[in-house]
Amino acid sequence: MQSVVLLDGGLGQEIYRRAQRVSSPLWSVAVMLEQPEIVAAVHTDFILAGAKTLSLNTYAATPTRLAKQGLLERIDDIHEQAFRVLHQAIERTGAEVDVAGCLPPLTGSYLGQPERSFEDLLDEYVTLVRLQAAADVFLIETMTNTLEAQAACAAARELGKPYGVAFRLEADGKLKSGESLAEAVAAVSHYSPNSVMLNCCDPEVMTVTMPELVDLYPCAGGYANAFKSVEPLASGGSVDALEARDDISPRAYVSHVRRWLAEGALVVGGCCEITPAHIRYITEAFAGDVEFVRFSQLA
Repeated sequence: MQSVVLLDGGLGQEIYRRAQRVSSPLWSVAVMLEQPEIVAAVHTDFILAGAKTLSLNTYAATPTRLAKQGLLERIDDIHEQAFRVLHQAIERTGAEVDVAGCLPPLTGSYLGQPERSFEDLLDEYVTLVRLQAAADVFLIETMTNTLEAQAACAAARELGKPYGVAFRLEADGKLKSGESLAEAVAAVSHYSPNSVMLNCCDPEVMTVTMPELVDLYPCAGGYANAFKSVEPLASGGSVDALEARDDISPRAYVSHVRRWLAEGALVVGGCCEITPAHIRYITEAFAGDVEFVRFSQLA
């Protein structure tokens, strides 16, 4: 039986949707500050759906983003709270899962090449790794340029724990920076991540591109989003302006996942608007054919 890592789904968006009364550039982190019980409930639902690796709710809690909102002095408390609510969910379910530290884009999603040096980016990622050092594994997510991806890999590698890096592709199959997928994989390969993945892309883009990624790196995978478009956020707007596609049902999403696995993907899950219902459908659809495992169990 094939072993495949099953991540959780779109944690931040699921939290943000359930909160309703919160509107903030800090997205699901703002919810956690006001309504931590919602975050614990979302984690719980993803665990019960079958996810084996759960991400900390820290995607928007980078030093750069917190400083912009006047909350940098609370960075330690925010990361401690993220661990606390995830561990509450794990204790409720009694499940054996990995806690994944989150290393996101430092300024925001869907941007191009940052006007910062490698050393500057590395310093910030080292801070995030330190704050999340108790995690079992790390996921570097939504990378849109190789400079930021390499800095995140360098920081994660120093801790000596398993980690993966995931790139976001545009409709043309390239990163926002204009770099190709082959260039992106080559840029991070010498850091030896446990997996190179795609995330936060349209499912269709990921399905078309997965064969190339599998050829480029020994352990590949992906987890797509189900937004109609990310352009409102990429253009400087709020996450409130983003809309979910109504055609990416759990059944429709599984049809894409099935193709990724057939091409050789070894890590799957979901990004924004992929709900616990989608993750549960994955576990049910492949029952008896696939053994879903934690990220730390990658060979």
